[in-house]
Amino acid sequence: MKNILKYKFILLAGILIFPFTSCDDVTELNIDPNNPVDVPASNLLTQAEYSLNNLLWSRGYNAEWTMLLVQHWAQNEYAEESRYTVDGNDFNGEWTTMYASVLNELKIAGEMIAADEGLAAGRKANQLAIIDILKTHAYHNLADGYGDIPFSQALNSVEFPLPAYDRQQDVYNGLFTMLESAVNALDASQGSFDAGDIIYNGDVALWKKLGNSLLMRMAMRVVDVDNATASKYLNQAAAGAFTSNADNALFVFSDNPDLANPLYRDNVIGNRDDFAVTDVLVDNLKSMGDPRLEKFANPTLTGDIIGMPYGLTDGEAFSLKSTTSRPSDLVRAAQAPAIIMDYAEVQFILAEAYQRGILNGDAAAAYAEGVKASMNYWGIDDDAAIQDYVTANPYNTDNWKESLGWQKWIAFYMNGPQAWAEWRRLDYPQLAVPAAATNAVIPVRLPYPIDEQTRNNGSLSAVTSNPNDLNTKLFWDMN
Repeated sequence: MKNILKYKFILLAGILIFPFTSCDDVTELNIDPNNPVDVPASNLLTQAEYSLNNLLWSRGYNAEWTMLLVQHWAQNEYAEESRYTVDGNDFNGEWTTMYASVLNELKIAGEMIAADEGLAAGRKANQLAIIDILKTHAYHNLADGYGDIPFSQALNSVEFPLPAYDRQQDVYNGLFTMLESAVNALDASQGSFDAGDIIYNGDVALWKKLGNSLLMRMAMRVVDVDNATASKYLNQAAAGAFTSNADNALFVFSDNPDLANPLYRDNVIGNRDDFAVTDVLVDNLKSMGDPRLEKFANPTLTGDIIGMPYGLTDGEAFSLKSTTSRPSDLVRAAQAPAIIMDYAEVQFILAEAYQRGILNGDAAAAYAEGVKASMNYWGIDDDAAIQDYVTANPYNTDNWKESLGWQKWIAFYMNGPQAWAEWRRLDYPQLAVPAAATNAVIPVRLPYPIDEQTRNNGSLSAVTSNPNDLNTKLFWDMN
């Protein structure tokens, strides 16, 4: 898997020394900034980076929800989530982790950095900008999962013990401002973190590229509902975004079993074997002649890769368990990374921006470059074979959403949260609701956590009368 181990994993000192913050809901997150915990801000950064990527690549949110929704994986027993049987109890931990172990740690780290009078101004500005990029990424994932969320009053339980929910549109506007300011503040001639940054090891130029790339992702997410804002940020960020796989933002997990890829811990340490690749993935990649399939899945004892039908009952799924293919050892290796954002995604965003006339360029060429970048990431380097694949699966100007939807769906394999978001926005590939499903449609949002339903219900009820709603589209999902 090319470029996957580019960044050496450093010791997670912040995690080992400072236990994860624990709280029951967003009302209990505050730590007095006048009496901060006695650890360096870099340790809190390490913990936040780990907690964020451990969550987004986790069994619970990634494997057992978002990768199921986009039908990359199926459950081969205990298949309730494949049938969409969930409620507010199922995502309580994800909400708490994102607010407490990610955003709160970043908030405290930022306060410590801002208060450090011995820190050079340029270095301080860069550190604060990196913190804000990570905060933007965390809030963006929350908003694209739940919709309206606490934002302007979040993380301040002294003043706002029961924080109000901001409309998702307002959260997006706030995140655009935060991310734009962070990108503009970064100065590659100055230093940043000498320790604690596991993603880019303090490389300011790469953080600036990531910030611009994330601006492009967010801009394209809102293009159908706010073309003016999308156009503004795509024009502003495109020239400063990723230019090759060498720029990819990866969180490489440790070979220490306690800190390894959460899907490795689930499968190898926990001895869990609950997932198979779907026939949707296998059959379509075979028909397209896609060499990535062999990177994505293990063969069965027959020597062939065989997908499981999606959304079966528990008994139906278990009966096929011994004859269907598991996810590959590659994707569940101890150090297999979480992909925060990569060059392939940037190219697909550019292809759409060219197609829509927002930017000037060749949409088909950007599409081909995105496919090539994804192939290269997965260790497929035969340029002639890649070109043959693109020729056999060409960019279709008349139905460009289908072309980009399919290739994003493939390229986002293992990145369930982003695959789910782009499937909702582009509506490709066209996925079927399984016959055994307990919900009428494929879910397009998360149910609000039970803690918020019980402890902050006044604020929550101001934005929804159905906190377990799975079906109401988010504001940017216009199709």
